[in-house]
Amino acid sequence: MAGSSLFALLDDIASVLDDIAAMTKVAVRKTSGVLGDDLALNAETRSPVCAPTGSSPSSGPSRKARPGTS
Repeated sequence: MAGSSLFALLDDIASVLDDIAAMTKVAVRKTSGVLGDDLALNAETRSPVCAPTGSSPSSGPSRKARPGTS
């Protein structure tokens, strides 16, 4: 008798864990959708990136001579 109640308890625990897994799957799907929308919106507002005037990406940072060195 004690063995059957132990198996019933384990079955209940497994059923609860299955329910938690299903709810987690739904929550992750909804969260990823919201994050995707946020990322798309932020990328749209930040996309016009311009380089500062007078420099190009291939030239790299300008190096000025330090005073006192030749």
